[in-house]
Amino acid sequence: MELFSNSILSTKKLTQQNTFDSSKNILHIGFGIDARFALGMGVLMTSIILNNPERNIAFHVFTDELNSDDTKRLELLAQKDTVEITIYYINLSAFEKFPTSPGWSHATYYRFIMGERLYGIADKMLYLDADVLCVGSLDELLATNMEDNIILGIDDCMTDFDVKVKNLSIQNGHYFNAGVMYIDVNKWHNENIASRAIQMILEDPKKYTSLDQDVLNVLLDGKTKYVDIRWDHIYNMSFMNHKLPKKTMLIHYTGDKPWHRWTEHHFMVKRYYEYMQKSPWNDIPLTEPAHYKEKRKMAKSYKKRSLYLQAMKWYLNYIVARTKSKMGG
Repeated sequence: MELFSNSILSTKKLTQQNTFDSSKNILHIGFGIDARFALGMGVLMTSIILNNPERNIAFHVFTDELNSDDTKRLELLAQKDTVEITIYYINLSAFEKFPTSPGWSHATYYRFIMGERLYGIADKMLYLDADVLCVGSLDELLATNMEDNIILGIDDCMTDFDVKVKNLSIQNGHYFNAGVMYIDVNKWHNENIASRAIQMILEDPKKYTSLDQDVLNVLLDGKTKYVDIRWDHIYNMSFMNHKLPKKTMLIHYTGDKPWHRWTEHHFMVKRYYEYMQKSPWNDIPLTEPAHYKEKRKMAKSYKKRSLYLQAMKWYLNYIVARTKSKMGG
């Protein structure tokens, strides 16, 4: 398909010469991001390295843009002799016809092509969204017998699960979250998953409300082995009573992210900060609220900490910003 021939403009390997032993068994991990998620990806990489010290890890970063500071921080990670980092710079115009949404940019489709790009390089690949945090060893997941399946997946916890399964005519009764997938690259290639996924999303984009995730669930219906939710625990920081189950290894932050300043009141953010402080992104300030809805969240954050003066200040900022937005200012 033409998309594969012009989707990658260039590649850049950050690994220092003669430090990474490519002869050893390597864990290949892929990310598809735009520049906004570089911090999250960097903290996730750090958490994986720290919790899997015995593994050689090759990170594959598919992105349409990275700022120079983030590239330099990735170079610091690549100085470790167990780490290899390759950046694949995406031709964004190749994806301009693909539908997007407020929650998903074109970067969501980069996971279509990475399995194809790594064919011949890796037998298996772990795909991770950049808003995931690793808090334990991945050994058990990687040792799971995939049998004859193309991926290992984890059930999504969406509220309209049954409706989604019915509307997409999924036969196995499951719907996985595409933010964590352990992929058999050879089977992915042999089944032409990438080409078929691209064709499906372009032919009927309105049918797939969750975009590429819907498409992959249709294509991999009956070809997915489902593993325990602790490998992709969807965590919503809107709820203060959301406790983390024991033995959770991968935390997937949905909605607001732990690098947003308006989430700093949440008890789970402290755990994220611990990894952030051990990463090359340890001097990056938290993302400040910009949209009026985010300013309202900032007000609520201060209120939950009983800091009422600051809460009132941010609530007034929210009112002003919302009024300007409604007036087109």
